[in-house]
Amino acid sequence: MLKFIERCGVDYHHQRQKYLPKEMLRFQFDSSRKRMSTVLELEDDEITEHNYPKRIHVKGASEIVLGTCTHYLNEDGVKTILDDQMQQQLDNTIKNYAKKALRTIAFGYKDLKENDGGPNHETKAEGSKVYDIELEEFTLICIAGIKDIIRDEVPLAVKQCNEAGVRVRMVTGDNKITAIAIAKECGILYDGEEDEQCVCMEGPEFNTFVGGLKNKVTGESIIIMGKEGDREVIGNMKNMITVRNKLKVLARSRPNDKYILVKGLRDYGDIVAVTGDGTNDAPALKKGDVGFAMKTGTQVAHNAADIIIQDDNFASIVRACMWGRNVYDNIRRFLQFQLSVNVVALITSFLGSCILWESPLAAIQLLWVNMIMDSLASLALATETPNDNLLSRPPYRKREYIISRKMMKHILIQSMFQSVVLFAIIFGAPSFFPEGVEGPGNQIAANGLTKS
Repeated sequence: MLKFIERCGVDYHHQRQKYLPKEMLRFQFDSSRKRMSTVLELEDDEITEHNYPKRIHVKGASEIVLGTCTHYLNEDGVKTILDDQMQQQLDNTIKNYAKKALRTIAFGYKDLKENDGGPNHETKAEGSKVYDIELEEFTLICIAGIKDIIRDEVPLAVKQCNEAGVRVRMVTGDNKITAIAIAKECGILYDGEEDEQCVCMEGPEFNTFVGGLKNKVTGESIIIMGKEGDREVIGNMKNMITVRNKLKVLARSRPNDKYILVKGLRDYGDIVAVTGDGTNDAPALKKGDVGFAMKTGTQVAHNAADIIIQDDNFASIVRACMWGRNVYDNIRRFLQFQLSVNVVALITSFLGSCILWESPLAAIQLLWVNMIMDSLASLALATETPNDNLLSRPPYRKREYIISRKMMKHILIQSMFQSVVLFAIIFGAPSFFPEGVEGPGNQIAANGLTKS
């Protein structure tokens, strides 16, 4: 918006310096109010109506700000009553912008009396704060549409997530129409899906549908998320399962809604990765199994997250998933090799000592075996780089053992095969090499498999 103002030939730096000393009160942006307001003291030549000496400026979600307006500025800058026809025209404009994946922001103002301009009254509902001064009799200045350009690699990254068994859900503060349009561009949502029940929901609707967050003991609603620990439960887990299976877009969401969604998915048994960049995202980032914070996010979000994405790119999350699977596979490969070699060495040393009365492997040979299987094997198996094939399979189950049944089968079969080969060499060496080979196998063969 500041760049747009500059293109219009206005020096916003000068305007800031002019009005900054006159700022009397500021209501910071809040995700529950979805707006920000500033009260300024007017100069004598700026007082135009009823000699009101103060003015409040507001910017925020278009449908919310528009709902507080009774007048608007026409193309000539004249204050005009907002009638039903203009109201309908503005509503259609907001919808048309939203269908084009534009985020709409409305700007308005209201002149204040001498005694106005403070948080005279607070209405609290589910942790939100609404100030009387922001509720009515505003004059609409304009509605702006802002386009967030989607990175070229995002649709492919979302497709890779779906192929890898990772369900991508979009949780945003945008209105529902904008969120649906952006989700379609990203490949999260397909044409026609938005009309299905529970696929696209708004924050208040979602909260009511799942019953909010309750105290397991008292049954009372919980306002401050994460404070009561294990006593937090979803009010209606049956509906939460429906949301879990269908939900793809959660629009007009508040921080509590995002936390409840993460909590419900984890209670069902899903592994949840959460992304966020704001202070309000911190509870959800902590609650998820893995929290991804953007580098440009707040310090609070960084502290709550497990991983910080340095390039603020969703595709980096896919690469993190790929590397995670690769590390897990490398650990499994190394364990399978280690266990196979150790089992063979143990069987060879034990049975060889029992039959031959001395170990077929001397101490220096055992050291060589350990050196090879500990160092060279770790270098060969633990340094394999990831590839796209890792994303073409479903994820591991949450409670799956690191040594699977398939691995155990391979370990046992390989151990038996290698042991048979080694004993064939030990006992069959005189047949293969009748001359020049000395060792316990020769002696036992020469003694007719007897030991005096």
